[in-house]
Amino acid sequence: MSEQQHRIQFPRVKLGTQGLEALKQLPREKVQLGTKFGFVKLDATGAVVINGTPEYVRRCVEGSLQRLDVQYIDLYYQHRVDTNTPIEHTINGRTEEVGGGGEIKYIGVSEASADTIKRAHAVHPITAVQLEWSPWAREIEEEIVPLCRELGIRRGFFGWKAILESVPESSVLV
Repeated sequence: MSEQQHRIQFPRVKLGTQGLEALKQLPREKVQLGTKFGFVKLDATGAVVINGTPEYVRRCVEGSLQRLDVQYIDLYYQHRVDTNTPIEHTINGRTEEVGGGGEIKYIGVSEASADTIKRAHAVHPITAVQLEWSPWAREIEEEIVPLCRELGIRRGFFGWKAILESVPESSVLV
């Protein structure tokens, strides 16, 4: 007899129009706002097209600020690494907006390798790294977690997977 599976759904928070209106009711300095950039579209085959060119990054910053109706973004993530654009160029395209009253306070990367994180951090301090880190995905403990500690990326390391997971009925998680 096969073990029954339970589906556990992790909630996603979406900041729709009502959320934006609620956000405006709070003092901006009391809100930590993070968003991502980099996905352009799906191509004809259904593959995601990523763009990390400095010109595209600047357009994304402007578009995010306008859509969110804010003066600055606390944490701006590159959604995925653009393998056609060196990470140094992508990060360099944003550093002029970072810190000192700029439009972006902190920079993060998602789904980046240890080498990419190192190279990006050499251009501008990376504050956050987002990768899956769970009992089912512990590979990052060998290289990426120690690297983040070494670089001082301690408070901004996020491990998250917003999909449905199958968990055996006998699991202590059920």
